[in-house]
Amino acid sequence: MIALIWAQDEAGLIGANGQLPWHLSADLKRFKALTSHHTVVMGRKTFAGFKRPLPQRQNIVLSHQELSLPAGVQQFHSLAELWALAAAKPDELIFVIGGAAVFAAVLPRADVLYRTLINHRFEGDTWMPAIDYDQWQLTAEQTVTADEQTPFSFSFADYQRR
Repeated sequence: MIALIWAQDEAGLIGANGQLPWHLSADLKRFKALTSHHTVVMGRKTFAGFKRPLPQRQNIVLSHQELSLPAGVQQFHSLAELWALAAAKPDELIFVIGGAAVFAAVLPRADVLYRTLINHRFEGDTWMPAIDYDQWQLTAEQTVTADEQTPFSFSFADYQRR
């Protein structure tokens, strides 16, 4: 099964200069808890935003370009390789973690969505592709209120394709 996981602001912003425009400890902990011991798939620019491969995960970089990647990081040159992996492991979650072009390419075949919606607007340059939520069933939702450590509220929402 293919899952998309991301955080966005009210306008759908997901990135600024190859980084997240915010730091939400609770969101990072959720991301780690959900994706650890699973495969994570990302584009070249998303991988470049990390200082190293994500630990306790099989890291796959999706890019048509030939890349020099660290040991243990695999490259897929096409979506067909991702579809083949998903078919070979139908009971395992494969997490797509960005960026926008990879999300847009994979969204039509995704089975699950894990979204963090931040109740604030940030400055940036990368937006989540539009999603028709009529095709999705909300399966879980949790709201986190603002406090001393987090100056804005946000919510986690999980969706399953209808």
